[in-house]
Amino acid sequence: MRNHHRTGRRAARLASLTVGATALLTAVCPQALADDRPGVPDPSGAQQVLASDQVHSTVSRFLGTVAAAGNGVPAMPTAGMAADSSQPFSMDTPVALYELSPDFVKGTKPATVGNAVRLSFLAAPVTGKDGHHADVLLSHGANSWQLAGIRDGDEDARYARKATQGSTVFSEPQIHAWYALAGNKVQPLNHEAQDGLGGRGSVSLTDYQKLVHQRYADKTPGSSYDRNGLAGGYGLANAAPAHPSRPSTTVLAAAGAALAPAAGVVLLRRRRSRTARQA
Repeated sequence: MRNHHRTGRRAARLASLTVGATALLTAVCPQALADDRPGVPDPSGAQQVLASDQVHSTVSRFLGTVAAAGNGVPAMPTAGMAADSSQPFSMDTPVALYELSPDFVKGTKPATVGNAVRLSFLAAPVTGKDGHHADVLLSHGANSWQLAGIRDGDEDARYARKATQGSTVFSEPQIHAWYALAGNKVQPLNHEAQDGLGGRGSVSLTDYQKLVHQRYADKTPGSSYDRNGLAGGYGLANAAPAHPSRPSTTVLAAAGAALAPAAGVVLLRRRRSRTARQA
């Protein structure tokens, strides 16, 4: 009887997640192709990962750990908390997250939508039974999608959903800025982005390329900045930042041993350093 109920619950969960992944197939991909954004590879593979027991268990334990800590993610949850805490949740349709392309920053590619941004993650928003929000992040490797992490809060998906058929939303993660790219205009979506544009309401994509080239051309992959583990503004939670940073967002790294129930969870911290501090 227990196995029968367990099978039923799993079937219901798979059906629910399949609905979201089907929307990914029919909505995200055509939109990405229509306005020259990088496409979403293998959406059916993303569907399978989101519907897996592995993802469900990891997300449930993450939300349970957050709930056990009083809706505030602890600095480093214990293995016992990660193994024993769990929480039911609902998952919404995943959305594509775009960020600056290194080639665009280096100036080796012309200023076009397809060259300016690259697909970084798929983010599937989840809501725990207590109303707590998080974004499940999938990354695409050489051949498949995999669970990359769980970011506390719903900021990533919330901004990504502002994209329209004729616009692309992307992030400049080094300064925690979100922009909309419509036609040849880059428009700020938050205060950090407005600061990044020098207070202007919009700039041309060509002018924006000049701005980010000045900021990051010496910090792209392969640079000494990259070799020191600082490129992209990400680092281990226990690593001292090279520059003072603003309050961080907690991420559960869900690869490798971190997925094992007895292994606990590994937390990463996304540093939000200002451009002036990276110069």
